Amino acid sequence: MIGPNQPLSLPMDSRTAPASDVEIDVRALLSSLIRTLPYLIGFIVIVAVSTIAILGQIEPRYRSDASILIETGESALTRTTAAGPEQTTAILDQEAISSQVQLIRSRDLAVTVSKELDLASLPEFDPALRPTSFVVGVLRAVGLARKPSALTAEERVLRSYYDKLAAYAVEGSRVIAVAFTSTDPKLAAAAANAIAEAYIAFQREAKRDSNADAAEWLSAQIVDLRARVQEAEARVEAFRSGNNLFTSGGQTPATLPQQQLIDLSAELSRVRAARADAETRAAQIRAGLDAGAVPNITAVLNSQLIQRLVEQQVGLRAEIAQLSATLLPQHPRMKELSAQLADLDRQIAIEARKILESVEAEAKLASAREREIENDFGGLKTTAARANDAEVDLRALEREAAAQRDLLDSYLRRYREALAREGSDYQPADARIISRAAVSIEPDFPKMVPMTAAATVAALILAIAFVLLRELTSGRPMRSVAFAPPGMGERPPPAASRWTDGASVHRIAAGDPTLVPELVDHVEESLRVIADDIARQGAKRIMVTLAEGSDSAGRPLAAVALARVLARTDARVILVDFRGDGADQTSMGEADDVPGFADLFDSAASFSQVIFRDRKSRVHFIAAGRRLPPAAGLDPDKVETILSALTLTYDYVIVDVADAAIATFGATARVAVVVSEHDADDRRTIDAFERVTAASDARILLLTVDGPPPGEPAEESAAAEATAPAGEAA
Repeated sequence: MIGPNQPLSLPMDSRTAPASDVEIDVRALLSSLIRTLPYLIGFIVIVAVSTIAILGQIEPRYRSDASILIETGESALTRTTAAGPEQTTAILDQEAISSQVQLIRSRDLAVTVSKELDLASLPEFDPALRPTSFVVGVLRAVGLARKPSALTAEERVLRSYYDKLAAYAVEGSRVIAVAFTSTDPKLAAAAANAIAEAYIAFQREAKRDSNADAAEWLSAQIVDLRARVQEAEARVEAFRSGNNLFTSGGQTPATLPQQQLIDLSAELSRVRAARADAETRAAQIRAGLDAGAVPNITAVLNSQLIQRLVEQQVGLRAEIAQLSATLLPQHPRMKELSAQLADLDRQIAIEARKILESVEAEAKLASAREREIENDFGGLKTTAARANDAEVDLRALEREAAAQRDLLDSYLRRYREALAREGSDYQPADARIISRAAVSIEPDFPKMVPMTAAATVAALILAIAFVLLRELTSGRPMRSVAFAPPGMGERPPPAASRWTDGASVHRIAAGDPTLVPELVDHVEESLRVIADDIARQGAKRIMVTLAEGSDSAGRPLAAVALARVLARTDARVILVDFRGDGADQTSMGEADDVPGFADLFDSAASFSQVIFRDRKSRVHFIAAGRRLPPAAGLDPDKVETILSALTLTYDYVIVDVADAAIATFGATARVAVVVSEHDADDRRTIDAFERVTAASDARILLLTVDGPPPGEPAEESAAAEATAPAGEAA
């Protein structure tokens, strides 16, 4: 396990082994195409002329199109009462339109059209009428082609008919297009129009047959319904008479018990009102008599006798008043008049009492009538209740009879409509022809210009592919690319420089780090362990630094190796070089003078200008730049902005730093890898740990590597340090 205090020992060899590879020279391929250009032009001309000649031998075919609109053919004046919105929707939905397409392609319609146009007499539709070629004869002889005699004449015609017919629904509309192809342009137009007209005729005939079938079925149903209606109505009347449920006339018909109950209730209310009125009048008369005055009641005042007595009373009172002026009250005349007045008062009272007795008798009569009606009312309510129970069953029977009657009326109405349509010639189809086929002027096949152009382009592409393939198989456009370490004390030329040696072009580039063969398996396993540990931590920022004295003979390229291993896991990895010695970018295949982090920090370059691709892997890297500022002079906020932008794009951001930059980049690093050529308990290794710990809270992984093999000259090691050594840390 690799831990913060547990090193991973990995031997490293700083010697390089030359590597070589080959690549395709694009210029050589282009030169070969240019050399063969006259042949290509001649080949294209031959293909174009041959295509035109072959197409000219093909008999042209013409195509004509007719359009049919699917819609309801009924007008508002002739539409049947049974036709509703649901039927219209069913005619116009997409499934119904697709069904109409199949009707156009039906065999019956095809037979009708073929007979109408006499297609069986045309060699174009009947192969038996065509002359047999030698090749077809041989194929028929060996059984690879069917003989025309194996099929009937109708089958042969229909097979050719369907090959030339195209019927389809136009997308996004209710239009069906009917297309027909033929070598005769007039026949193509006539066939398309005949198919459309036959389709309309088929629809009309189908409606006529449907109306006839409907009329026949309705006739049988009507006979049965009439019998059922009569039976239902007979049951209603029998039940009504058996339960005495005869109804009275009027706006609100009711049964006899109900009508009697209503009348008796009204009579009871009237009698009660009369009784109350009589009692009230009697009470008023009695109160007037008790007070000694003539009651002021209409029944009393309307009595003629009382009116005459009152008139005499008024006359006597007037005479008494007149004589009182000359005679004393004890005068005999005055006494006589007073006696007459008293007698009149007594007569008025007697007459008023007679009226009172009459009114009281009227009240008693009304009361007796009320009691009689109440007695009759109870019995009538019982009879009405029984009638109501029977009426429930009667209404059920009436509903059944009404339903049968309504159904009979509906069938009779439809039967009359069916008979009217069956006897008339008006049978509108649910479609109409909106565009008739016209005779085509230009053939539909073959298309001379487009097909010639397509054949020419295809031939050109095949010819170019043949030339390139022949050139590649010859090996002439292949060039060797040699990767060799530079000589001692020399700087390698830029990665883009080339020089010619005979027919080969060699590229001089920096040496590719090469491991000692017997250590390759151990290195790969160790790198995978480190990559798995970083992945488990979820660390996106990794800082790589060297212990003191670990770069005396050419520093190990641990950051480059770690980035390449992480990239093999399909992760997006970018390496930022902040050491400034040029070893990382040289190992990854770029020249020294390229923009990098310094130019990005100074806003002198963009991200797209400073990010390069490793020549050996999918790793992207950012070089140190043309003028790398000291770590102490960097603005931490701006550095964090740059690293955050990289973190959003890449899965891992690896920063290769020197000791002076640990404080700048270590604050946000999650994992720090310390590379040392010394043991874990060596003071220089411990100092490197302490430098990282003081500047960062990152998890520290110690990677110990072996130094150069014993006996290697110091000059060679020094040269390797300046030019990206072959030893690569992992």
